[in-house]
Amino acid sequence: MRRGYASGGVQPTHAATADDDIRGCRARGSGGKELVEAPPDKARMYTGATGLRKRVLHMARRLTIGAVLALAFAIGIYYAFRVASVAGSQLFFNSGWMLVLLAPFAGILAAGVTKRHGPVIEGDRVLRHDDAAMLEHWTHGVGTVVLLVSGIVLGTFFTPVLVRGGAPVWAWMNVHFVAVIVFLFGSFYWGSNTLLSQKRFSEHLPTKNAITFTVQHYGHLLGIKKYSMPPEDKYFESERIAFLLALASGVLIIVTGGLKVAAHVVGLPAGLMGVTTITHDVAAVAMLVFFVAHVLFAAILPASWPVLRSMFTGYVTTEQAQKEFAGWYRRLTNSGNAPE
Repeated sequence: MRRGYASGGVQPTHAATADDDIRGCRARGSGGKELVEAPPDKARMYTGATGLRKRVLHMARRLTIGAVLALAFAIGIYYAFRVASVAGSQLFFNSGWMLVLLAPFAGILAAGVTKRHGPVIEGDRVLRHDDAAMLEHWTHGVGTVVLLVSGIVLGTFFTPVLVRGGAPVWAWMNVHFVAVIVFLFGSFYWGSNTLLSQKRFSEHLPTKNAITFTVQHYGHLLGIKKYSMPPEDKYFESERIAFLLALASGVLIIVTGGLKVAAHVVGLPAGLMGVTTITHDVAAVAMLVFFVAHVLFAAILPASWPVLRSMFTGYVTTEQAQKEFAGWYRRLTNSGNAPE
């Protein structure tokens, strides 16, 4: 199953001329095809009163969906604590283990019906993240945060237990369960989207310029005069390197976590569970290291704020794209393969 662009297909909606082609006003699909810049008639959709109205409606829809998902998650956390204090209640991992199977299925199904929107230059701004990218980022991210917090509270192989006995332990176990559902949905939604458009996976992987660009990038940020900002692509090379750690730890967490959930339903050998628990905790520590670095460089440092804003709006300015992601901007305006 392949998905098209918001333009409604892979063919231009206007009569392409040589000038149009040079300017990048063409829409292409898979197999080395790209959508690089909105044609003049489409660009007008994003300006004036009509464009403003479309932007407002789009943002309102996005905020509504985000609010509904946040409310559902908050309700889940609330019941995680409330149910734990009810006599005779069961752990969510015991009574609701089927949801652990349904969450990945829901992520795969959602990806199958999602229409992705490729990077496109719209006047003075560039679409960097479509709605699907933001959904997979925030569901995976929020799930990860709560998993890490609840896991630390419950104790790991490397850290002490912070709660003991009865209802408090059960409550945090239930919170961990709620986070597992969100984390699995986000992870499988991203994974399925990646399989449907594999170029989205390759844009996260380090290239031969990984070390050189990373040294240049952070040397420039530190004010070392001999370094200039390298022509980074959509994602910095340093982010691509860190992605390998996140990917490896994420896979280990899912596999070992699946075995730990299965142990609530069927008996598994003690030796297997011992190795599984240690591996799970090691992977969680690796994910924690990635998460701390990610938050520091992508949210806390002021230099990252314009790009952080794009994780809520979907857009960066053309000026920001040219300055921070020169390689990506050049690829959009000239040639290359923008993921579909």
